Amino acid sequence: MINRLLCVCSCATALLVASCVTPEEARLAADDSAYALLSKNAEEVFGEASDFSIEPPVDSLRQRLMSGELTGPVELNLLACLEIASEDSPVYQSEKEGLYLSALDLRLEQWQFESQFFFGAEASAPADTVTVSTGLQKALGSGATILADIGSNMLAVVSSDKPFSALGAATFSITQPLLGGASAEVIREPLTQAERNLVYSVRSFERYRRSFALDLAFQYFQLIESIRNLEIETKNFEGLRLLAERNDALAEAGQLNDIEADQARQDTLESSNRLLELDARVKKLLDNFKLLLGLPVGVEIVLQESSFDVFLESEEYLLSLEEKSAIETSFRSRLDYLNRADATLDSERRVYVAEEALKAGLELKGDTSYQGPGELDWSAGLSFDLPINQIPQQNSYRSSLISLEKSVRDEQFLKDSIVAGLRDNMRNLHNSIEGVAIQQSSIELAKKRVESTDMNLAAGRSDTRSVLEARRALVSAQNSLAAAERERLTARLSLCFDLGILRVGPDGFRISHTDSL
Repeated sequence: MINRLLCVCSCATALLVASCVTPEEARLAADDSAYALLSKNAEEVFGEASDFSIEPPVDSLRQRLMSGELTGPVELNLLACLEIASEDSPVYQSEKEGLYLSALDLRLEQWQFESQFFFGAEASAPADTVTVSTGLQKALGSGATILADIGSNMLAVVSSDKPFSALGAATFSITQPLLGGASAEVIREPLTQAERNLVYSVRSFERYRRSFALDLAFQYFQLIESIRNLEIETKNFEGLRLLAERNDALAEAGQLNDIEADQARQDTLESSNRLLELDARVKKLLDNFKLLLGLPVGVEIVLQESSFDVFLESEEYLLSLEEKSAIETSFRSRLDYLNRADATLDSERRVYVAEEALKAGLELKGDTSYQGPGELDWSAGLSFDLPINQIPQQNSYRSSLISLEKSVRDEQFLKDSIVAGLRDNMRNLHNSIEGVAIQQSSIELAKKRVESTDMNLAAGRSDTRSVLEARRALVSAQNSLAAAERERLTARLSLCFDLGILRVGPDGFRISHTDSL
């Protein structure tokens, strides 16, 4: 008896182990399916396959810094910052994982329409047998559900005298709805919506990539501006320090009154205080920038000197755009608008599905079963469901109509918002170009004023107050020019983003003047 029990248990265990999937195999299977779906959708939406992966790189900058492989200041340009952020930013990684999970949702819905095989076994010591059950279930696009099940005493224990049973029982059934949601559109709606959701997720992630890169560029150039402000003030401080030393020497010699000497010292102290504030601002911005990149805050980074003339060549195209053409380009290329427009189509489909649910239900059912030689049974019939007590269906239908109306309103509101945003950004670009020209003229005038007052002061035809006012005007003009150039760059990039023509690739930003997404 014990031997029989051990043999039965061994057979059952062997079947169980043979059918097991390891956690690593499960992970790889999910990855293969998800990445294939994402690559296919990216090719359909953007015209090129994607090498998307949620796995972090093994040699990212953060890892090399944390391991001590890299030491000392890290020098970065804008392209390097974009690459680092895509590897190390926790926010960016979370967005990637969200896209991956959307692919898994579609994988599950596709599985619902695949042939689903099942297998089970039951070991019985008193009966000295292992009973195996296997079969499949298949949901068709027409709404039909097919179920096949075969059960058999597949094994007889060696120590038993009972014969081997080749086939114990078999059943086959099919159910086909004929009315009330029997159309292929209704049956496939969950799969259709899951497919559309993945397309939306792919678009949303790509728009997020562009938005993330744009925000990073804005912070990068804000840092560049702050560093320039610090350099401008440092140079101003040196000039004021020399002026204060000159005035002190003249005052001690009795050739200058104390008031003018004190004026120079006062401006020098104020400049020194501004240096402290500017230095603290640069360090704070650097720390925030490291957080955005996903780098340890303690690491020292140095930003390479960068011009604000990025994409200056695109201004000619942007300035040549008429408002009507800009709006048409935006509606063709803006990924968020495409998602919103398609969401309205989804709402229309849901109204149709809800309408079908109001109809009477009629199903055709067929079954056949085999229990042994000469024991073949079959049956067929119709199942009819009258459309009464339909409060849930009525509520669902009315809700779908309201959702459609809201979706139409949301689409129109987004269109209006896009138009308003484009008009504002086009004005900002024109104004920023004029602002740069004004500040350039202001700097030229301020430089001449400083040179003139310095010469007059040396010749004794001017006083310290005039020199100090001229220097303040120059510093203000230089800072204003840096701000104006950054605002001009921001206006260029913002307009390209709102038009939907800003792209982010391995080489950084690029502008696409075509309709390709």
